[in-house]
Amino acid sequence: MRHGLLALLLFMTAVSVGVSSVPCDRAPEVAGLRAEPDTRKATPLGLWANDEDLARLRSVEGKSKLKVIHVLGHPSGVERRADGTEVWTYPWVASCRVWIKNGVCTGTYYTAGG
Repeated sequence: MRHGLLALLLFMTAVSVGVSSVPCDRAPEVAGLRAEPDTRKATPLGLWANDEDLARLRSVEGKSKLKVIHVLGHPSGVERRADGTEVWTYPWVASCRVWIKNGVCTGTYYTAGG
């Protein structure tokens, strides 16, 4: 009986370590976040972007779609181009866009309208 419980404990530990070591941006869904944008879930920034907001925007370059959604939230618009590029528009004051190609953010853009 003791050996059975020990074996079960070791098995459960191995399973939990294996699951927790999977990078979150490679999982199809993490904590309710889907890797595909849902424009119904977009949340306006509500003010002009500050340095912290712009740093968050820059930080998603080279990251997966899931990571972009995790950091910036869902976009308010998605344009799908013929070459496979997606242009995500965020509801920030002025203009905020993110380009996605092959599931990875290839660039970001923000203008305060100036």
